[in-house]
Amino acid sequence: MRLRSYVFVLALAAGTPAAAQAPTAQPPAQPPVAPVAGQTPAGPPPPAVPASRKFTSDAGMMFSVIRPDKTADFEAVMGRVKEGLAKSDDAKRKQQALSWVLYKGLESGLGGNIVYVWFINPPVKDVEYTVTDILREAFPNEAQDLWAKYQACFVSGQTMLNLQQVLSMSPVVVPK
Repeated sequence: MRLRSYVFVLALAAGTPAAAQAPTAQPPAQPPVAPVAGQTPAGPPPPAVPASRKFTSDAGMMFSVIRPDKTADFEAVMGRVKEGLAKSDDAKRKQQALSWVLYKGLESGLGGNIVYVWFINPPVKDVEYTVTDILREAFPNEAQDLWAKYQACFVSGQTMLNLQQVLSMSPVVVPK
């Protein structure tokens, strides 16, 4: 119950205008796309790719503000991420799956948008949690389409937090 309350409060904060403008907000990482010969890319350049999606602390969270009409798509792609982690032969990918939980805010935020939170406790330290990497490894023929579907879900980028436990309210001592 305590975790749910904490996640709810943080999710609400992520849906506020101040949080949406926070300097930690980052667009989802772009997969590399090979240009088609003779074609030039249309539209504005893609947003900057964050340097890393590695958690380096005791726990981590990622906030995603999703368009209300795209929640099914977002959950479907995250389901494929789960499948990719499960079918991976990489021990670190399997370890990532053990502590990675996806939460959906039941209350809508500004504009009816929905806040999703990845809660990772404990993270596999210094291992990428980049959705595109996982999809590309598991589903190389589908990765680009899955990425396009995933990216279309976002109202804005993601906010990543590395967390350090400061205090436990539990009367039971919980080992770190």
